[in-house]
Amino acid sequence: MRLQTYRDENHSRHVDFVGHHWSIDLVTIAASGILVVGFACAVVALWVH
Repeated sequence: MRLQTYRDENHSRHVDFVGHHWSIDLVTIAASGILVVGFACAVVALWVH
């Protein structure tokens, strides 16, 4: 397993965690995690209110 960085055709930097037969784009995972946590906080805020 290793980290691989590259730029796409829009010159955006991507960081991938690459294994034997798979890869994970860490930027996509981070953005998804932030959205899920934000949604969970919004649900909790509505529930508490």
